[in-house]
Amino acid sequence: MKNDNNKTLMFAISNSLSKPEAISFARTMNGGDRWYITKVFENPKARHIEDRERWVVVRDVRKGEIVPNGYALFVKRQNLLEN
Repeated sequence: MKNDNNKTLMFAISNSLSKPEAISFARTMNGGDRWYITKVFENPKARHIEDRERWVVVRDVRKGEIVPNGYALFVKRQNLLEN
């Protein structure tokens, strides 16, 4: 599913994490799905380095799957980092 801004619906697996935490969490995931991380928040003026960027682990929506609102995330494909 795509919206007008060329964004794709993804299923969010995690809450917002720092980049190293998101990468290590994505590496622990099992199954045949491809896991990606995407940046959801950026504040370059934050006091602590780990608070400057927040990342979420996402995957593609499976065929016929209904995504609840709390786990739906529209993401530009070029902003995804494959793990």
